[in-house]
Amino acid sequence: MIADALLPGFVAATGEARTRMAGAVPSATMSDAGPATLARWGVDALAPAEDGIALCISRVRRRATGRVAPEVVAAALREDPASLADMLPPFGGVFADARGVRVVGDGMGFQQLFLATGRGGVVASGSELLVARLADARLDETAVGIQSLLGWQLGQRTLHRHVEKLAPGSVTTIDDAGASTVEPGRAEHDPIDLAEAVDRAADLLRTSMGALLDDHPDAVLQLTGGMDSRLLLSAIAPARRRGLRAMTLDVPGAGDVAVARRLAARYGIEHDVRGLSDVSTLSPAEAWRLCRVASTRLDAMSDPVALAAQRVAERAFPQGVRISGLGGEVARGFYYVGRVRDRPYRRADAARLAGWRMFVNEAVEPGLLTADFAAWARERAVDAVFDALRDGGPEWFRATDELYLHHRMQRWAGATDVAVSAERVVINPMLDPQFLRIASRLSPHDKAGARFLGLLQERLDPELAAEPLDGRPAPSAYAHPSPLRPLTDRLETARRFTRKGVQRLRHGSRAPAGGEVMAGRVIEHWRAQPDILAPLAAVPFIDAGWIDALVEGRHTPRVSAVAFLTNLLVATGAD
Repeated sequence: MIADALLPGFVAATGEARTRMAGAVPSATMSDAGPATLARWGVDALAPAEDGIALCISRVRRRATGRVAPEVVAAALREDPASLADMLPPFGGVFADARGVRVVGDGMGFQQLFLATGRGGVVASGSELLVARLADARLDETAVGIQSLLGWQLGQRTLHRHVEKLAPGSVTTIDDAGASTVEPGRAEHDPIDLAEAVDRAADLLRTSMGALLDDHPDAVLQLTGGMDSRLLLSAIAPARRRGLRAMTLDVPGAGDVAVARRLAARYGIEHDVRGLSDVSTLSPAEAWRLCRVASTRLDAMSDPVALAAQRVAERAFPQGVRISGLGGEVARGFYYVGRVRDRPYRRADAARLAGWRMFVNEAVEPGLLTADFAAWARERAVDAVFDALRDGGPEWFRATDELYLHHRMQRWAGATDVAVSAERVVINPMLDPQFLRIASRLSPHDKAGARFLGLLQERLDPELAAEPLDGRPAPSAYAHPSPLRPLTDRLETARRFTRKGVQRLRHGSRAPAGGEVMAGRVIEHWRAQPDILAPLAAVPFIDAGWIDALVEGRHTPRVSAVAFLTNLLVATGAD
């Protein structure tokens, strides 16, 4: 199953692990690289064989100023791979010659790259599942516990022991000495004035969007009713908006379509709207197959049910180059709650953030895990969140920014972007390193309440800044908060905690678009083919009675539980 679902990529291995490579990926092209063997599939070499083999394993090869030529990428991989860390994510490159293999990823860590070292040799690949198989790695129960609550991983942890995700921007060398990794230091950013930040960000986005449309005139803007895609539309010169291609996914309960249609009509945009109806036509067997493929592409470390439903819905849209607004979250304080002022924090603050904001939507339902393991897992997950926050510094709001940027983004958003990379090229202009540096230099007060993004919207296009968002005020309202803003912030915080509290008390999670239908089909298949779940009997922390109730129809699990069990089956090779 794993070889059939693998994305185009590579694996490099030494020692005993290299002897297992041919069977793991039968269609791969093998090359000697000093002490290692390099296998690649679906990826063409960038450089002549006599100079070594240079590979770009991502379809995004650009900086804000435009596309980067293959020969430039190949030369950098050969001579200075660390210089490629500022490529727009996701980006990953490999260079192999008689000395060994070097692997580099983008500075956001979006390109998923993994490494295992041990007595059996060294293994590196873009597939964690493949690394784990070749290294004969076992499940890491701490990672399983964290994922049972978060739905994704923190830091560089993976679901398998002794397998780690390579850190953002790192360069790993595999040679006669084994494996060594050089990580870039965490940059210290001087504060930046809000007005200067707005000017710099506006110039950057205009340059980036102009170059992007020069390189890809048929690129499609993923247009929603929110602020981030509107910023990108605003960064496009008005004369270039007519005839621009845009798409909107019509999700029940969301108001994106009405807003997007209004903007498309105003500027003469070619607007394509499609819904999620295709998900309901799937057979149970096909739904299960799609979820297994999605889990494999996500390395079993994010939501395969959501991805499978999205891929079905996306079938109706033309593929190609997509322009995504992902990245605006890092510039508006995604985890901010309450009045924003510098303050220290303790583990109790991490526990509150985790319990009210991070565990609610993705956590598996009570009863799936044994009581002892569930309690142990919650403590370990809070510890992991606290450690991630401390890695971001001693001040609370800046630490939450770092948590979102350096943990949630690379391990959730990055994994999802890479998982669809075989079907389409997704370009995220607001993940350009220069834009991220601007956001990191801003004070939390300037980012709070989307003030910076509101002012940026006004700077780019005052007309669009005055247009209301989906169910929310216009961006200009965020740019110039009223004197009543502290009161409305407190009311909004109270409403948010109330919603989360009700959701928590009901043990409910928010299902992804199309997820409930997809999960329902998978459950039907499990009940018709209960042997699929039989391997879970060997997993000590899964409650056998809960599985029996699922199979017998006495209990219907939530979407998050279906996603977790799918990942567990794929990660253990039981599918």
